[in-house]
Amino acid sequence: MSSKSPFPEFDFKWPNFDQGFWDRFSVPGIDNNALMASQKKNFEALVKANQKAAEGYQNMMRRQGEIMAESMQAIQESVGDLMKANDGKDLPKKQAELVEKTVGRALKHMKELAELAIDANSDAFKIMQDRAKESIAEMQELAEKITAGRK
Repeated sequence: MSSKSPFPEFDFKWPNFDQGFWDRFSVPGIDNNALMASQKKNFEALVKANQKAAEGYQNMMRRQGEIMAESMQAIQESVGDLMKANDGKDLPKKQAELVEKTVGRALKHMKELAELAIDANSDAFKIMQDRAKESIAEMQELAEKITAGRK
């Protein structure tokens, strides 16, 4: 079997990414290893923030499922109550109680889900905010080293 491509115009030769390759891009006074380490920390913080957000949204989705089950149970109970009150005089009172209870429960659930979303986003934002502060400090330190090297 030949290793020659039938389409030589599309052959791509990957560069050799050894240390000599990266040395061609080095800038005097800049520590490439420190820059790479900083970028690695940035990426790790992004991954951690996404994990936190995903955990938060999983909690929110789980709670939505629980709320749905609770709502179905409440509907069944309410229909039963309305059927018992079907003699006429209790029906308007039972309907008003049902509306009041349903609206109150819906508002409570909306608030709870909003708080879960806020928590998920806040945790992720805090991770990125902390990393941004660290990154700024790292860049200031690097700038100071470059300035000191010029003197």
